[in-house]
Amino acid sequence: MLWYELVPLSTYLIIGYLTVIASTDVARAQSKMPTARPDMLAFKLKCQDFHKSSEGQWTSRPNTRIGKLDFSSHTFGVGEVDIGGTDLATTLNQKCVAN
Repeated sequence: MLWYELVPLSTYLIIGYLTVIASTDVARAQSKMPTARPDMLAFKLKCQDFHKSSEGQWTSRPNTRIGKLDFSSHTFGVGEVDIGGTDLATTLNQKCVAN
């Protein structure tokens, strides 16, 4: 007789159930939505509060605020500053480069 013939069906059902629960929790943990949408962050930004260098880095001017966040005199590039799940430099590139 083979080993899997000795294991009751209920054991397979329990293992299957636990596997489904575990994989669902992992999927839910990985798919969290950002807390801020890019257009909401763009709405809070004033292009005159930021300067873009020839190297592509952004520098915030003194006394710059993003909502309630004090963001004075910071220099950053793409992928370096995340605000609510949105990249700040990318948002500034989209909103302010043409201005």
